[in-house]
Amino acid sequence: MKKVYGLMIKAGDANEMIWDRGVWETEDGAKDYIEAEMKNISGLWVKELTVNDSIPEEVQILEEDMVTCELCGIEYNPADVNTTDYDQAVCINCEPEYKQNINAE
Repeated sequence: MKKVYGLMIKAGDANEMIWDRGVWETEDGAKDYIEAEMKNISGLWVKELTVNDSIPEEVQILEEDMVTCELCGIEYNPADVNTTDYDQAVCINCEPEYKQNINAE
């Protein structure tokens, strides 16, 4: 869990967070923002928020080798090309027509 700070305002009977202004890592940063950008608005305060920081380390993107469909010549992600059921690599866009041609033979 991670602690951040957001801006709150009283809206009718409830306290609401001003989501479109974002969040800050420090309480002082949020207070400085109120003083600099929103000093003419009354009823604002800073509140500590706890958010789920489920990815603590940098995300690494796994790059897969692209597979070329032998019928249309377009490169696809391997999940979008059938390489096991046919003699050729057939993409999901060409597969319905390819199946019809195989069954017609």
